[in-house]
Amino acid sequence: MKVGIIGGGKVGCCLADYLKNHLVGITATTIEKNQMLANRFHTTCTTTSEVIVQSEVIFLTVPDRKIADVAQAIVLTQNVEDKIFLHCSGSLGLEPLQSLTESGAHCGSLHPLQSFAGGATQLQGVYMAIDGDETAQGKAKEIVELLGGNSFHVPAKERAAYHAAACFCSNYAVTVEALAQKLMSRWTGSEEAAWQALLPLFKGTSANLQTTSKAGNVLTGPVARGDINTIEKHLQALPNEFLSIYKSLCLATTKLALTNETIDDQTAIQLHNLLQLKHVQNSEE
Repeated sequence: MKVGIIGGGKVGCCLADYLKNHLVGITATTIEKNQMLANRFHTTCTTTSEVIVQSEVIFLTVPDRKIADVAQAIVLTQNVEDKIFLHCSGSLGLEPLQSLTESGAHCGSLHPLQSFAGGATQLQGVYMAIDGDETAQGKAKEIVELLGGNSFHVPAKERAAYHAAACFCSNYAVTVEALAQKLMSRWTGSEEAAWQALLPLFKGTSANLQTTSKAGNVLTGPVARGDINTIEKHLQALPNEFLSIYKSLCLATTKLALTNETIDDQTAIQLHNLLQLKHVQNSEE
């Protein structure tokens, strides 16, 4: 299999690392960057046009907003018939590749369910969402196997919901930890010290999550215990900027605790009524 990559960012470079035995070339936006990428991955410095000509499979790892424009530019200058193009967006369907499809290419997507924040990114064992026509989807599945991952199909009409699930798991978890850090810094003297104070708790929770097949089963804390008095004290003590998100998370946690049967219907109703109050007297008023 001959693979080309258009887009030299974190995702493109990670794929290049894993697929180096199949890599024809990887290109970016300038000749200088192309040379740097060629040196890094021990390939010939090349152009996007040459990568497309020489490759069987071409990954488009450019930013989501640019995928359609890059696809359109390719069809204006290249014969793409029977080539396989895969984008790596989690939220987009196949619409951005429509111009390539209309020009005879096989189009699909391959999205690793993984964070690419920086440094070495682990792909082995990672689940990867694939979609596309029969040829593209078959090749995407083959590539997932090469990467050591697990493929599963997410159709185009459900990509946004799939991506939202990923955001809950990764992005919004970071937001919650950042809020905890900011609040804890009132007593530790700095946000750096606050995170060091919270990190063992976070690691303990992460360790618990790694031992279960159902995330909700490891829920602990006052909601799981039905400790309404403690929740009421939280609402009274929290600064206003934290109240809205705290209530939303607490409502969702109440439903989870009820599902886990650690609280009964009456306790859930009491918590729900408390959290639905439009005004809670707190320490900053």
